[in-house]
Amino acid sequence: MNLVADEQEWLAKIEQFKMAFEAEMDDDFNTANAISVLFDVTREANMYLQEKQTTTKVIDAFLGAIETILGVLGIALEQEEQLLDDEVESLIEERNEARKARNFARADEIRDLLKEKNILLEDTPQGVRWKRG
Repeated sequence: MNLVADEQEWLAKIEQFKMAFEAEMDDDFNTANAISVLFDVTREANMYLQEKQTTTKVIDAFLGAIETILGVLGIALEQEEQLLDDEVESLIEERNEARKARNFARADEIRDLLKEKNILLEDTPQGVRWKRG
């Protein structure tokens, strides 16, 4: 299946989840079933993220659907302050320089700072990899 057709299929599936949620809420505020729709949409979003190719459009649609459902249920997503990718890269570069200079205390300090910001570092033979975790 090509990427565009796959994208349209996922977007249609997300729309079905939104309609299912609305139907459950219209059914005398059946929040128990509405919450099960929330679990279903997040499960599908996680499955989508495991695919080899993803698109920003589908990811944004999943995020929008989840935020809408949570908003209706009175749950607000709190945005925690995150480091931008450029900031992470510059801290990793500073850590690499500290390691080269054998300033392991500073290197560990940077690793701990990144860990507090939910950035996980992995030292590999090809260099340092990082991911949000």
